[in-house]
Amino acid sequence: MGVVGVVLEYGDSADLFALRPALEDIYDQLEALSTPPFSAGTSDGAADILDTLWDTCRADHPDRSAVVHASIQHESDRIYQLVTERKTVSPEHPVAYMPRLLETLGPNIVPVYKAALSGQRILLYSPPPLLPLTALAWNIWACSIPPRKVLKTGGAEIAQWLGNVGLMDLTSLQERTGGWIATTSDVIFKSHPKIYDLFIDLSLVPLQDAMDSAPTAPPPSIFASAPTTPPAPLTYAFSDLPLYRSLLLLTSSPPTVHAGLWRQGGWWLIIYQVLERAWNLCKGVCEFAVGQGALGGPIQLAEGEEEARLLEDDTEDDLLDLLSEADEHEREGQASDQEPEAEPTRQGRLILRQLVHNSYHTHTRLSSVLSARPRGEQSIGQLNEQEVRELAGRWAGKDDVRFWRGIARRWGVVLDLDE
Repeated sequence: MGVVGVVLEYGDSADLFALRPALEDIYDQLEALSTPPFSAGTSDGAADILDTLWDTCRADHPDRSAVVHASIQHESDRIYQLVTERKTVSPEHPVAYMPRLLETLGPNIVPVYKAALSGQRILLYSPPPLLPLTALAWNIWACSIPPRKVLKTGGAEIAQWLGNVGLMDLTSLQERTGGWIATTSDVIFKSHPKIYDLFIDLSLVPLQDAMDSAPTAPPPSIFASAPTTPPAPLTYAFSDLPLYRSLLLLTSSPPTVHAGLWRQGGWWLIIYQVLERAWNLCKGVCEFAVGQGALGGPIQLAEGEEEARLLEDDTEDDLLDLLSEADEHEREGQASDQEPEAEPTRQGRLILRQLVHNSYHTHTRLSSVLSARPRGEQSIGQLNEQEVRELAGRWAGKDDVRFWRGIARRWGVVLDLDE
């Protein structure tokens, strides 16, 4: 077995997926040599191929200088650009796998998102091919990025995206601290629950390219591990369903709705926001809401739609029916002057945007509860049981305690005196 590796200077995670055809071609050339290129010793043919490749593709080659970015951006900045800018994204970008992640995990995407957000250790397992598995892991990592306001403080912990790990990494994973997301093709990791907090077993799920239709498959097995109890199946809570339903609706949105241009989409977006209010996801006054904040004011409506009736008194079923009608209208009517974006990519960006949007409100609620503390003590000490119950909005179980205390510590909102 051989491995072809590539080092990307000033690149980002999307480059790994865009380079797949080129790497496959290099591997095919090496594998076609008469002398095995990966065996012990030297192979003149392999050296010639790789020397030519290096001479052509190295970063300081004059013909390749354009591929080197002018400045290094933090990956979290790229995530926010992905969900706020209108620039068309390549179909090879891993965000195109986000609809597949939603379809695969179902409602469990919400507790998995919360686990990533609160800094847990998440391991995805599947036999090869590993590229689709890596893309799913990247999307889980991307939704774990702290809110922009938290990032500006410089004190937030960001989960690490480790890529693929093998048996040789067993010891280092045991010693690693902090949250991370990784993939593996070694099932033996499943029997080491002290290494991970979540183990997502995708061995029975056919992993295909984002553009291919997914065959029917059983849901993956997801096991949650804790220091004092054996691994148990992960289950979603009833309170997770509103966010999950909002993600599902985005997969059926008209093509005029884009993550980076939230002002188009006509009545579909207005109805969607009314549903968000009904589900207590967003009150319509934040930077991610329709027509609010830094995104340019009121959304664009077709002529005559300004006189349409208000929707606040409609039932949820009525709103869902109207949403379907608005979808048909948008698909028949508006034509965009922008380059069309591949549907998996467009939907993936919308889903990621909604999760980032939810993280924004999670931080807002946390800050509001902490503001009730005595002056000078708002950031001192971990959340108490009463504060967790207030944040959870119901009886608080151990998962709620772990989530809210995890993000409070990880986002640098409180100083945990017990650590």
